[in-house]
Amino acid sequence: MAIAGTTPSSPFLGHVPFHIGKSSFAQFTHNSLFRGSKTTVKVLLPLGEFTSIWFPQSQRFRQRSRIRATGNPSMRSAGGAIRTLLITGVSRGLGKALALELAKRGHYIIGCARSQDKLNAFQTELASSTNPPSENKHLLMSVDVSLNSSVEEFARAVMEKKGVPDIIVNCAGTINRNNKLWEVPAEEFDSVIDTNLKGTANVLRHFIPLMLEKKQGVIVNMSSGWGRSGAAQVAPYCASKWAIEGLTASVAKELPPGMAAVALNPGVIYTDMLQSCFGNSASLYQTPESWAPKAANMILNLTMADNGASLSV
Repeated sequence: MAIAGTTPSSPFLGHVPFHIGKSSFAQFTHNSLFRGSKTTVKVLLPLGEFTSIWFPQSQRFRQRSRIRATGNPSMRSAGGAIRTLLITGVSRGLGKALALELAKRGHYIIGCARSQDKLNAFQTELASSTNPPSENKHLLMSVDVSLNSSVEEFARAVMEKKGVPDIIVNCAGTINRNNKLWEVPAEEFDSVIDTNLKGTANVLRHFIPLMLEKKQGVIVNMSSGWGRSGAAQVAPYCASKWAIEGLTASVAKELPPGMAAVALNPGVIYTDMLQSCFGNSASLYQTPESWAPKAANMILNLTMADNGASLSV
């Protein structure tokens, strides 16, 4: 069992052995002695598996861990209410795989991406994956999340056609080509920040007020292991994801009871973005299709108790 973002050479404070028993979902929380913050990790496990969780060494943290078992998430979500989920970046990668998985479970998808051609192709795939099959159950729109005006128009259309989403997943993202920071063109740096950070902020700016009226809703901002550690050659991407962690933690403190915002590290997944960093070795990692069921289970089971948490699939 490995936690995303750690490496065999990482220093560790210690481990917490446990037995999940009849549950396959556990949450671990580290309460920090520094400014009252906390770090939370959620782990999916086969039923009854023994494992250990290793926590990073830090002088600011004291090991005070708790475990919250919530039952088998796949069984709970299968029998739960049908949700409307807004997912950005649905034309490829994690956003696409997650949307297809959730549609297969009967949930409603509101999706956006920049490429209309890719959305047209995805529309057919989404309709065939929907349970039961439907051409009109979902809403897909061409949106550039980096542009505030584009997201503003998107929000108006969503309200007119589908209403307020129950869950928002900010999945749209990009990464710079491998390069030292001082060799990354300014335009490329701006593109990463505009999509990953400003794109997320634009979505929150226009959809949180709609959720506030219902006083309920969950926001998932896609982070990264590189939003909790640094890596050479991808400084712009790391900066954007560290910013997502801070943005999410701050927004969480502004939300009323009944709502939650979390930063979610998806893990290391074989996508076009990973291939741009790792080359051919990216194919050694799990595919978005194998990742999506685990991510869907976690997202569908988030509650207001998770507000402000930094989680990992």
